[in-house]
Amino acid sequence: MKKFVGLVVSAVAVIGLSSCGGDDGGIGSAGGSGDAKKVTDALVSSAAESDVTIDEACVSDVVNKLSAADLTLVVDNLEGLVDGSVDMTALDISDEGIATLESTFDCVAGS
Repeated sequence: MKKFVGLVVSAVAVIGLSSCGGDDGGIGSAGGSGDAKKVTDALVSSAAESDVTIDEACVSDVVNKLSAADLTLVVDNLEGLVDGSVDMTALDISDEGIATLESTFDCVAGS
């Protein structure tokens, strides 16, 4: 659970500390993208390794709501977000991205 929570908190903290970006339009939940799948898989794997029960479909829906620009920032920094090596203040994720990633917590069973 520690790793999963760390990944989600890191992602949210990155967003919370960054300046506001623009809205480039969402990826949409119909189909998504390879990048959205990478982020979804990382969150689901992290949750499983931490013995956290998470709804994969919910996570996928959340990640697919990220704008293309926000998704790219998360994917480009995914390894660092997972291992904690990313300078969180360096990312410029939009306010919409912040709210979207925060809703990932709603995908955890029992939340």
